[in-house]
Amino acid sequence: MANIPSLSIWIFAWIFLFIGIASLIILIVYSKYGREISVRLSIISIVFSSIFLGFAIHFLLLSWNL
Repeated sequence: MANIPSLSIWIFAWIFLFIGIASLIILIVYSKYGREISVRLSIISIVFSSIFLGFAIHFLLLSWNL
């Protein structure tokens, strides 16, 4: 019998992946085109992108039974 991934884990993985990529793009755009350097925004963007991308990869691996 084929292993069917859990739908909720699959959905959360893709949501977290999109949020992580969006926060990473915000960090890149802000650091390239930002007029003033805000350390707080940079730290928040790095933390959010790493957390959400980490959970997304974790959930994708769980859904693929790896």
